[in-house]
Amino acid sequence: MLSESSEMYLQTVFRLCEKHGEVSIGTIAEAMAHSLSTVSEKVKKLTEQGLLVHEWREGVSLSREGERVAGKILRKRRLIETFLVKMAGYLPYEVHEEACRLEHVVSERLTGELDRMLGYPRNDPHGHPIPSPEGELVGMTTVPLTTVEQGSRVRVAAISSADVEKMKYIDQLGFHPGNLCRLLEKAPFDGPLRIEMHGKELSIAVSLALFIQVEKVS
Repeated sequence: MLSESSEMYLQTVFRLCEKHGEVSIGTIAEAMAHSLSTVSEKVKKLTEQGLLVHEWREGVSLSREGERVAGKILRKRRLIETFLVKMAGYLPYEVHEEACRLEHVVSERLTGELDRMLGYPRNDPHGHPIPSPEGELVGMTTVPLTTVEQGSRVRVAAISSADVEKMKYIDQLGFHPGNLCRLLEKAPFDGPLRIEMHGKELSIAVSLALFIQVEKVS
């Protein structure tokens, strides 16, 4: 059984590789707020265990086994988050810390029971896909709201920030997975985006709109 520390490393590499492909030791150290020497030693151990792939002076990535293990950990987190929102009355932006603590102690059996109890959900409260019991994850074909052309009608697919205050504000604006909206105007020089949603107009900063993943609607 992996330690909590090892699980956190695998999740961090998984998340960073989704954005950047291979990642450097420095990028992992920055993301985890650890020293370069500490991260180097841990990456070496996880590589020896067959969970990471890392050659001298090359980037770090997950091995096939590492992807499977990281996917199963991610499945626990996303099912826990779904349970907290659907069954325990939490709001989507309130679940991060609770899920971080619980994902390391919840067994695979309990994970399976949570899945069954919740009706086998495909996505978590933030809109992200929940991996299969084998740790397989279906990729999302979405784009940030900031890249949408003016006048386009889109559906909110997922909110991709771990910052509680940012998530809370985005949630309060009404950007919930499944909601439809239209981009009315992009102000120049990184100005705000003007959005129509539920018949009302609102503005959102580019720095926040980057975290809103959307899919186009015909």
